[in-house]
Amino acid sequence: MRLVCCDCSREAPPGALGPCPDCGGILRPEYPDEALRQLADIPPGPGIDRYRAVLPVSTAIPFLGEGDTPLIRSRRVGPALGLEALYFKNEGRNPTGAFKDRAAALVAALALEAGAKGVVTASSGNAASAISAYCAAAGLKCLILLEPGNPSAKLRQALATGARVLPVQGLFARGPEAVSGLVLEVAARLNYYPAFVWAPVNPYILEGLKSISYEIVARLESAPEVVVCPVGGGDLLAAQWRGYLELKRAGLIGNLPRLIGVQSLNAPPLLKAFKAGDRRVTTLPNANSRISGINVAFTGDHALAAVCESGGVVAGVTDEAILGMQARLAVDEGVWVEPAGAASTVALASLLEAGRVSAGERVVCVLTGAGFKDAHLAEALSLGQQAAVEFNVDTIVRQFTQ
Repeated sequence: MRLVCCDCSREAPPGALGPCPDCGGILRPEYPDEALRQLADIPPGPGIDRYRAVLPVSTAIPFLGEGDTPLIRSRRVGPALGLEALYFKNEGRNPTGAFKDRAAALVAALALEAGAKGVVTASSGNAASAISAYCAAAGLKCLILLEPGNPSAKLRQALATGARVLPVQGLFARGPEAVSGLVLEVAARLNYYPAFVWAPVNPYILEGLKSISYEIVARLESAPEVVVCPVGGGDLLAAQWRGYLELKRAGLIGNLPRLIGVQSLNAPPLLKAFKAGDRRVTTLPNANSRISGINVAFTGDHALAAVCESGGVVAGVTDEAILGMQARLAVDEGVWVEPAGAASTVALASLLEAGRVSAGERVVCVLTGAGFKDAHLAEALSLGQQAAVEFNVDTIVRQFTQ
């Protein structure tokens, strides 16, 4: 493996963290052709350790059942929109309920390989849950710096698996450079591995996420025409693009998909950069979305590059539409996702209307996490708000049919 800058192509020393020391660009692991050719011989199944030939670690990757998540063909939402082949990649089926498990499994292996005493990260929720669980599996200590006010279910997961959780006021309010510096300095002081899941800080972690692309191609036996994905910091989108590029380089697919990033209109750094035709994504003064998983004021330049290189676009949707789609996916498809996971599907109607997606194309929406991660909708519909009826058939039928 080589570590190469995405901007200036300079090679950085193995193990380097942070941006390129020469130009400030994002560093990217690259693998030799013989490693990529091994992708053709990997059998289906869970666990990302089977992809270790194209991952930046030689230590065995802890396994909790991550990966091999379902690729479900839409039964009602797709046909209602006029899409003939809409698929949902349901990442909520990972062990802690989100795509971050793929990154966390790699984090644990990287920490073990580095000889660290533990792992420290800053997280809005899903990364905290995932990293804590995989640290427990690997016998590592875990320190989570958490933004106050995030969904309690995510906090409970981290605590349940043994992490030390410290709420930090204004953790992300000071911008990405400040929180990155904080994590790196705390890690150095404690001899912990810095596991902030964002490529400009740690260029290795998102490599676990590219396995989503491998699995989609394995199921479809080729690349889809379109991949739609919610975007916060941008690692998930950039990692999938990297996966498809590797599959094409290995000769396993002929065509590359168009990548479409979706953001809340209340937290749209990538959307603003794309609309302005910029090459860099500017950090916003604040983010005000109710959708916790994508309520961030910064997105990495690697996500913008992935969209542009793939011939894709960035779409903006309202928080209200996202919450509405969360309910619709549960009722019409039987798939309960966290609000951020519903964002990708919300954008489809406008994409079809604008001609960015065609009815006959195979479209994959990445559903990033399970509904229990942020269960405000379920709480609003809670059975606890209903009075119990008597033990009587007539009463039950009458109540049901009213």
